[in-house]
Amino acid sequence: MPSFFDLPIWVGLPIFVLVVVAVSSLLVLALRGWVRRASAGRGEWDRVLSYAVGAYGIIYGVTLGLIAAGAYGNFALVNSVVVKESSSVAVLYRDAAFLSEPASSELKDALVAYTNAVITEDWPLQEQQITPETTDEHVTAIQRAIADFEPATDSDVVAKSQTIGAFNTFITDRRERISLTHLSLPWMLWIVIGVGALLNAVLLALIEVRDLRIHLLMSGLISTFLAILVYSIAGFDHVYSGPIAVTPEHFRELLTGLFLQSP
Repeated sequence: MPSFFDLPIWVGLPIFVLVVVAVSSLLVLALRGWVRRASAGRGEWDRVLSYAVGAYGIIYGVTLGLIAAGAYGNFALVNSVVVKESSSVAVLYRDAAFLSEPASSELKDALVAYTNAVITEDWPLQEQQITPETTDEHVTAIQRAIADFEPATDSDVVAKSQTIGAFNTFITDRRERISLTHLSLPWMLWIVIGVGALLNAVLLALIEVRDLRIHLLMSGLISTFLAILVYSIAGFDHVYSGPIAVTPEHFRELLTGLFLQSP
């Protein structure tokens, strides 16, 4: 099901920033009168609030930074796995040249079909966080092309052994990509992010500033940066979908590069 974060980044990010800034500004306006009454004649208001804002800023800032690093780490992990699998396909395609016909052509054709299927079948499912199984038949075709090859010479034996090793590596890399389909941050961390952002807006609204324009400007600037950071975390969270996603570009490069150069 499409979500807000499936919108293009140039549409989704400005909307998200505007919503967060609007909420923060509304809190400033809603609490401004009460803050004036509550802080009137109380010198400790600013002192206590400065301690609270400072301590909270450190705690929430560090927490948000660690969560952002974890989300990007997941993104980088999946991207590296996709690179590994596409490299495994490339190695198998190169190894096919050492097999005699018709095994060589059968293996190459099976690899081309598999690569196309990853792009057109696997990826749309993974974008929806559905574990893909549609390319299993293509994997079987690759395995059959290797298994049916009967070595006639010592060099054929070496070539088949090498190709089997490359196939095993390919299977491992493929399973790793598929197993990461549902990789995302735990829901509890999203509660931490959401509650933390709300508390941040409340604390900004509790600061006593005589000039409303300065108060709104300060609140808006901080909220803008916070919104961009949270949007980035959400973008990195579901690595196969959204505006910041791992794409099948490495597989497309095989179709437009290696497979055309070495038919």
